[in-house]
Amino acid sequence: MTVQQALKYATLKLEAITDEPRSEAKIIVAHLGKTEPNRLPFFSGEILEDALDDILEKRLSRIPLQYILGKWWFYGLEFFVGEGVLIPRQDTELLVETALELLRDKQGAQVCDLCCGSGCIAISLAKERQDLDVTAVEKFDKAYGYLTHNITHNDAKNVMPVKADVTLKSFGMYDLIVSNPPYIPVTDWETLSPEVQKEPETALLGGKDGLEFYRIITSVWKTALKSGGSLAFEVGINEAEAVAEILKAENFSEITIRNDLSGIQRVVFGTLKDI
Repeated sequence: MTVQQALKYATLKLEAITDEPRSEAKIIVAHLGKTEPNRLPFFSGEILEDALDDILEKRLSRIPLQYILGKWWFYGLEFFVGEGVLIPRQDTELLVETALELLRDKQGAQVCDLCCGSGCIAISLAKERQDLDVTAVEKFDKAYGYLTHNITHNDAKNVMPVKADVTLKSFGMYDLIVSNPPYIPVTDWETLSPEVQKEPETALLGGKDGLEFYRIITSVWKTALKSGGSLAFEVGINEAEAVAEILKAENFSEITIRNDLSGIQRVVFGTLKDI
């Protein structure tokens, strides 16, 4: 198959399951051609039809494209992903940008990323700021395996992985703690797309109201913040005000809510008052 034939064929197949069939088709064809999507107009090789059909069969069964490819991109970096780890999403880049702003005047800062999954937040921060000392905490075996692999793959020498349950106790002292914890209410599970339901429940479900991890992390980990340290969360839709109240109740000040590119309240952060 030529590139154009493969793109047309894949796009038609993918129209049944996605709102972005052409975009996904480009990513798949580029993957098979071992090139970048934006380089496809200059690609003169053939695309193997059997290989394309194999990927399309998996995708049509609603396996996430990221899992099929085995990798995805976040903040300009490549991360290996697969069953058992949350897929990095563009929305989460706002948490990275917020963290970098909070750390702007802090050289050699100590940073901790809780419930870190693939490590996309921790590694992105570490690569942007080589002076940072970043700790990445993950509980589950499969996700921890991807975390350590991604640290090596991205040569993030200033990230230290730690296998631990963040709900039990804190450790260390940090200038900034960031987290994209599980935040989907249990009752919302059946409303999620088939693709999202193939991601680990442990990385998605945040208790009855979706706020369980925000309460625990804020209470348990505030003792691990240095004086004037900050705690920054990614939050789910319609959760920002509730998370801001959780921070307020735990003696945080300068609480701020930031919107993502879609205008959705996506990040909440605050600074711990001196007690």
